[in-house]
Amino acid sequence: MINTYNESSLHATLKKIYALESDGTMEVKLDDTEWICDILDADGNAIEIQTANLSALTEKSEYLLESGRKIKIVHPIASIKWIETYDSSGNLISRKKSPKKASIFDSLRGMTQICPLFLNENCSLEVLSCEISEMRRKTAQACQTQNMSRRRLKNWLPMGKRLEKINEKKIFNTASDWLSLLPPRMAEYKNKEGTQAFRITDLTKEMKDIYGTKTARWANLLVWIFLKMGILEECEKKGRSRFFRTKAPVS
Repeated sequence: MINTYNESSLHATLKKIYALESDGTMEVKLDDTEWICDILDADGNAIEIQTANLSALTEKSEYLLESGRKIKIVHPIASIKWIETYDSSGNLISRKKSPKKASIFDSLRGMTQICPLFLNENCSLEVLSCEISEMRRKTAQACQTQNMSRRRLKNWLPMGKRLEKINEKKIFNTASDWLSLLPPRMAEYKNKEGTQAFRITDLTKEMKDIYGTKTARWANLLVWIFLKMGILEECEKKGRSRFFRTKAPVS
């Protein structure tokens, strides 16, 4: 477990940690391109810290892989989140624990474009389960954010996120790593006819039983991503039911 880092930016803090660990250089221009790498390690390989949409790194990652470099994408997830509210003078008003607990399933929507790269032997995704503080500045009236991202106006503005702890690290680099996201029984699931295959409804039920309703809603997208990555295949269709099976063994 990594102790508290009192930096004002989650991204900046993780960048410093990984630069130290890899003996790397931060903010390096990538060849003659417009891209800036978060970190180039001692061997010239890239480390990118991506706190939100992973697919935003697709083009840069493709270039790095085509140029013969390795790339490690570090993705923090707030499995524990604190909400800190400050007044206009910067004084802390309140600090409370959020009931929301994020997991890698909550990041699936941001993987739809980049996911095929995750099985490249030179590309790895490092998911960090973190305790994070989200800082907010209270406003007198409900307002919009600078990037106009709010559907509903709120009476606070974001001030950034602060890393408190890294509690767990999981690396995804092989088909087996990714297939570990399926509930254990899915790997050997057999339908009533004895076919080793499953339907999305079977997966949804199993995910609900093991991970809960909130995670089970991602079953459709998880199957879609695994099909795009080539680690699942559709093997049968009966009426409106489609059946899927793994293309790689779970180790």
